[in-house]
Amino acid sequence: MNTLHLSFLLFAMGCNTTVYSQDSLSDKELISDANLYRNTISTKHINPFLKITRDEFDQRIDVLISTTPFIDKDRFTVELFKINSFIEDEHTILFPEFEFEIPFRFELFDEGMTIIASDSINQKYLLHRIISIENTPWNKIDSLYRTIIKRDNPFYFYFFETFYFHNPELLKGLGVIQDAAIMQFQLLSPAGDTITTIIHSRNRSQLKPLQYASQFKNLLAYSNDRNYWYVYDEKRKLIYFKYKTCSEDKNESFMTFNKKLFQKIEEVKPEKIILDLRQNSGGNSGILSPFIKSIKKSELNNSERFFVLIGRKVMSSSLMNAVALKKSTNATFLGEPTGGNINHFGELKSFTLPNSKTIVTYSTKYWENWKSQHGSFKPDIETTNSLADFLKSYDSALELVMNK
Repeated sequence: MNTLHLSFLLFAMGCNTTVYSQDSLSDKELISDANLYRNTISTKHINPFLKITRDEFDQRIDVLISTTPFIDKDRFTVELFKINSFIEDEHTILFPEFEFEIPFRFELFDEGMTIIASDSINQKYLLHRIISIENTPWNKIDSLYRTIIKRDNPFYFYFFETFYFHNPELLKGLGVIQDAAIMQFQLLSPAGDTITTIIHSRNRSQLKPLQYASQFKNLLAYSNDRNYWYVYDEKRKLIYFKYKTCSEDKNESFMTFNKKLFQKIEEVKPEKIILDLRQNSGGNSGILSPFIKSIKKSELNNSERFFVLIGRKVMSSSLMNAVALKKSTNATFLGEPTGGNINHFGELKSFTLPNSKTIVTYSTKYWENWKSQHGSFKPDIETTNSLADFLKSYDSALELVMNK
């Protein structure tokens, strides 16, 4: 359970349209932000020096400060990202404010970084994969991102690389592009054609909703926007329960929802139940407690009847729910390993660097959810995240259970 939870921050950072002009920050302003970051992390974080020593942390900050006469705000932000990545805390995160954004959203499929949403002008590039940006090949861009995001859990990295990828100012700070407002993309179409095009960033003060690839409309997991919902598939005799975020839905308390869910189970007596956590990045871990309590006593609490879908977006409180289900039920887990580590720092607080306007979250508590366990929570049956499947609106983890 987090005071300031990750799912809220990811939503807020993705939707924030406030824009600040930051191109001409002075050395003094950058140094002030660096020292505020140093002092706050050093004194407020519960244990920032588990993976990096205090001396090394201070030395890296000092080097950054010494370079401020020679770098701009974008490069400063990237260098601060690099320092932050050495803490290796999944909840100590930088959320930089940026003036422009690339008019796409991306998904890192097994085949590569792919455009899954765009503005109305660039719809023709949906489902194209990145070959290069400004003649920097994708594998080089990927290696640059590995210098700014923590690397101990690859699925955490996959998630956050995608999350940050529409920020052209990070690409500029990494040296991939020269101008955050305009850049050249080389793309690979679903048909296998190579396309070179100029993409103009859009000002974040004038944002309009992006249009997502039509495949999403055909995927059950994306068919409802509520925090939690279920459907009964009479043909397959199964209930699909989507738990999108660990928070109360404004239209119905989870306690009421859970009561209705198990009344439905009693009424139709399904052969299987699927709990889908894959898009859930956290919140209040206690929200799901009534379900966990009920499913433990249910006849569905059987490895051939109760299935939990997990993936790279599962972290923080949703990860705690997954671990609790693993320890207390007979569920079979499918999907990808989680982006969050089983045992992790959390209970977030945040502060803002006043000049660059970067929001920084940090941890105030250590959660030992499963003694002696390390790294991400791995499924019993691992499935792929394939673009080829997505193009056919095929959900491999869900289909595996439905046809089991």
